[in-house]
Amino acid sequence: MSASDNAVQVTSLPNLAQILPYLLGHYPDDSIALHVPGPNFHDGPTMTCPLPEDTAEWQATAENAARQFVAYAHDRGHDPAQGVIIYLCREPRLGQSPEETAALLAPIGTWLTNEFTEHRATVLQTIGLVANRWWAYECDSDGCCEGEPLPSPDDPTSVVAQMTRLGRTPGPRTRDIIKEFRAVTADPDFLKDLHTAANHFNTRCATNAGRDATLALTLEQINAAVSRFRDGATVLSRALTTQLIVGLQDDAAVEAGVARAEDGDLPHARRLWAYLARHCAEPFTQEAVPILTLFAFVAWRQGDLIAARLALRDAITMDPHHELATGIHLGTIDGEDPRDWLASAREGRAHRAAHLQHAVQVASEYRPTTTDTTAVRYREALDAATSHHYDQVLSEEERLLARHGTIDLINGALVDFRNGRPQLTDEIAARIILGLQDPHTRDAALSTGEESDLPYERQLWGYIARRCVPPHTGKAPPLLTLLGWVAWRQGDTVTASHAFAEALDIYPGYTMAKLLLDGIRMQCDPARLLATYRDAAAEFAASRPDLDTP
Repeated sequence: MSASDNAVQVTSLPNLAQILPYLLGHYPDDSIALHVPGPNFHDGPTMTCPLPEDTAEWQATAENAARQFVAYAHDRGHDPAQGVIIYLCREPRLGQSPEETAALLAPIGTWLTNEFTEHRATVLQTIGLVANRWWAYECDSDGCCEGEPLPSPDDPTSVVAQMTRLGRTPGPRTRDIIKEFRAVTADPDFLKDLHTAANHFNTRCATNAGRDATLALTLEQINAAVSRFRDGATVLSRALTTQLIVGLQDDAAVEAGVARAEDGDLPHARRLWAYLARHCAEPFTQEAVPILTLFAFVAWRQGDLIAARLALRDAITMDPHHELATGIHLGTIDGEDPRDWLASAREGRAHRAAHLQHAVQVASEYRPTTTDTTAVRYREALDAATSHHYDQVLSEEERLLARHGTIDLINGALVDFRNGRPQLTDEIAARIILGLQDPHTRDAALSTGEESDLPYERQLWGYIARRCVPPHTGKAPPLLTLLGWVAWRQGDTVTASHAFAEALDIYPGYTMAKLLLDGIRMQCDPARLLATYRDAAAEFAASRPDLDTP
């Protein structure tokens, strides 16, 4: 199989056995490798498939690999009917001889050949590579082509000698490549700290506000870690390592990691992701998936497809449904440009940064500041009002009167806001907060007036919501829902969405907030809801004369 002066000549079975690490760019330990020779032999599609440790899985693995390779070869304009070469690679296990290992591999060649025949592909040769020796399974002569050593580099006709003359070196073994990023046995104390960090992460991310704050911290930590590696660091503190590992479980943080490294920072980012991945030992191997994906993306950008695909293989094995890992893996196979992925990630990062910045701005409108000097005063007023409020046992008529009383207080407060006097006594504010815990009162307070009133209503609900300081945070959902509804009427769906989401963070079963948030997400017209609420408001207002009638 000769070609031009610059092509390697593969004229013998020993040459065929020796060329594999040059074909693939690495030597695939414990794998099936498939190749359709091109005009210069080494041209043409190749594919590797890891062999599971459990031999009971080998037949299914082989048959699936054959089907995938036929489709892959056709997609690249090659006809596997012209001939496929099979390589079966495995190192002997403890107590196993090379001959025993080669015999164990033999059935795989039969399963592959049968499956290729079903798909109109022809097998040219099946080569076993075990312990630096080769077997040609198609050879029928007893004792021939069995366990021969690979040719010496000193042989001028060997593939190694030819490649050396062309200035090419064999690719490294898989086991050496994966040492860069595969986890090793970790310090038990480190795993204990990682478990604690994971629990803290889950607690902090129980609310939208907590998720946003945690994401912002993770982004800062990514920047700090890359900077340290750029300055020559090879390790991180245990606290930063554990926090980064758990922080990168957030898809938005991974997207930021994809977008983070400039070309000059790729070596530093690669060392960072490999360092973190090596710390994801059992029982935290699943946490390595997004980190391996980041490592693979950097390797892809560096042109190191072998390391990228091996890292992605580990990630996809651990989580076959990880969309980013599978997407990047397909991108490396299909010859996509990683710069397109980079541009998309950077666009997403910019959008996320804007979202986080806006979230902070929005939250200042309604979220209490617990360090404010007035927080103690707000708390004491709510403590006193709550004790009195829940001590009362009201009849149905008294409850209806109480609802109208709360609405009267709200209307009086709105008059003050319209007149430029946005101050309520602590007692009145507390009474309004407690009165709005009743769903009927809250519904009666929903904004149904003219648009000119909306700024004052929004100001009122934000002002009162900020008074729901701990331990009275659980009283905020009605205020947040009213604020969100006013913001939606004003066309500010971002603030409305944040307010509704925060209400649901505090009380996941708060139905009104969920319905309104769903309405925004489905792009409903608030005008249709407004008509319904106006009818309900009119009905509520009409109930007062009935109570006033002697």
